[in-house]
Amino acid sequence: MAISRILKKQGFAVSEAGSVADAMDSIEHRRPDWILLDLMLPDGCGIDVLRRVRAQHLATKVCVITGCAWDLFNEARNAGAEHTFIKPLDVTRLMNVMIQ
Repeated sequence: MAISRILKKQGFAVSEAGSVADAMDSIEHRRPDWILLDLMLPDGCGIDVLRRVRAQHLATKVCVITGCAWDLFNEARNAGAEHTFIKPLDVTRLMNVMIQ
């Protein structure tokens, strides 16, 4: 929620999802330019979302933000995440990535 508030203050339109199922529903209906994705979700791993986005060839950039194990972090990179961040989030770096 904190990231959502920061992005809204910067003028971004934000849609939040708290699970893999909600994320996929939102992505399929909204076709976002960016997905900021945590890997640890209550109904699965965010990498599942990333793989489905890539399998559907959606023109969406994915930024993974996580504090989890390095093996999942590297797996997210290999699955197609354009950018990866470790928590605590460097908000300045995130803003620089998103406005490029």
